[in-house]
Amino acid sequence: MSSRAVLSRVGDWAWLAPALPLAPLVPLALCLVLLDSQARTPGVWLAVFLGGAAAVGATLLAGRRDARLAAAQRESMVLAEQVLRLGKLAAIGEMAAGLAHEINNPVAIMMEEAGLGGDILADGAVPGAEDLAELRRALGQIETQGARCKEITHMVLAFARTPDGRGDAVDVSALVEEMAGLTAKRADYAKVRLTTRLAPNLPPAACSASQLQQLLLNLINNALDAMEPAGGELILETALEGGRIVLIVSDTGPGIPQAVADRVFEPFFTTKATGKGTGLGLSICAGIVRQLGGDIAVSSTPGRGAAFRVSLPVAPAR
Repeated sequence: MSSRAVLSRVGDWAWLAPALPLAPLVPLALCLVLLDSQARTPGVWLAVFLGGAAAVGATLLAGRRDARLAAAQRESMVLAEQVLRLGKLAAIGEMAAGLAHEINNPVAIMMEEAGLGGDILADGAVPGAEDLAELRRALGQIETQGARCKEITHMVLAFARTPDGRGDAVDVSALVEEMAGLTAKRADYAKVRLTTRLAPNLPPAACSASQLQQLLLNLINNALDAMEPAGGELILETALEGGRIVLIVSDTGPGIPQAVADRVFEPFFTTKATGKGTGLGLSICAGIVRQLGGDIAVSSTPGRGAAFRVSLPVAPAR
C-alpha cells in the first residue's frame, strides 16, 4: 500500500503526504537537535539540518514537476501527430472523387484496348501484319495506362504514409506540379482553372516531402471550397526570395473578411457553412509550417480572392 493511501485513512494527517520522502531524515534530525543542545552556539546544527532538508525537498519537488511536464509534452506531441493524421485523411477524402475519375479513365482505355486485342485473336486465325501492328499498339496503350494508374496510387500512398520525421531536400516546384496533377479533376468539377507558375532551378527546400504535400493539398482544397459553386482560377506559384523558398496559393474566390483574417489559423475556426469544414485545415497548415521552420501568412481583398504565402528554409548544401 502506498504512503499516500495510508495517510488518506488518517484524514486530517493526509497533508503530510508530500513530506514522506523526508521521513528517513527524522533520526538524523533528532541527533542534530541533541548535538545542538550541547553546542556553544545553539541553533547551528539545527540550521544546517533545516537547510539541507529544504534543499532535498526542493530537489524532490522539482524532479516531480519536471516529470509531469515531460509527460504532458509527450502527450501533446502524440495528440499533435493524431491531428495531422486526421487532417491528412480528411484531405484525401476531399479529393476522392477526382482520384476515382483519374483512375477510371485509364482503366476504361485498358479495357477497350484489351477487348480489341481479344477480337483480333478471337477467330483463331494467324493475325496479319496489319492486325499485329494494331495488337502491338493496343498492348502499348494498356502498358501506358497501367503505368498511369500505378503513378496515381503511388502518389496517394506516399501522401498517406506517416512521415518518419526526417528532413528532406525537396524540389518544391516538382512537388507542386505533382499535387496539381492529383487535384486537377476536382478543380474541373469545381469549374476552376488551375494555373502553375513555377520558378525553374529552385534550390531544394529543407523540409519533409510528406508534410509539404499535406500543407499544399490543404491549401488547394481550401481554395477550391472557397470558389464553389461559381468557379474561378487557382494559381500555384514558387519563387526564391531573400534566400528562402516561397510558395503561394492564390484564388479568385470571395476572399476573407478583414475582421476574421487574423483568426483563420486558429483551431476549429472556419468561415465555411455549417457541416462544410472542420476548421482544422488551416490550423494544421500553420502547425506544419512551424515544424518545418517556415512562415505562413494570408492576404485577402474581399470579393477578389485570397493568397496564402509560405516561406521555407533552403536545404544546406551537401
